Amino acid sequence: MAETVAEPAEAPAAVRHVEETMGTVFSFDVRGGEPAVVRAALEEAVAGLHRVDEVFSTYRDDSQISRLARGELDVGECAAEVAEVLELAAEAERVSEGWFSPRYRGRWIPRGSSRDGPWSGPRDGSPRRGPPG
Repeated sequence: MAETVAEPAEAPAAVRHVEETMGTVFSFDVRGGEPAVVRAALEEAVAGLHRVDEVFSTYRDDSQISRLARGELDVGECAAEVAEVLELAAEAERVSEGWFSPRYRGRWIPRGSSRDGPWSGPRDGSPRRGPPG
């Protein structure tokens, strides 16, 4: 009886990329696929990361969210995602009964706050109580 020995499989091509943005480092290691297609997808992903940083970074003075917080922009002048995030934050405030809020003392803060954050408890000044439900 003859034995068949398989040839070792060739390792798929690896496309690696490291990108610094948002105050951190993103590392991509993609195996398989057509390298040109993978590189194009990586370029798109990296552009998306930089766009999110340009819009939402609370550490960049020139980001839309920082400018909005300072009153230099109106929501209508920001990327559509900003209005969506603000709507989601308002909904989170409603369902958490104030345990999460995008405001502190009536002023909008880009990071929001939670019951475990420095502005714990309802925003109306009432005493802190246990979690809802």
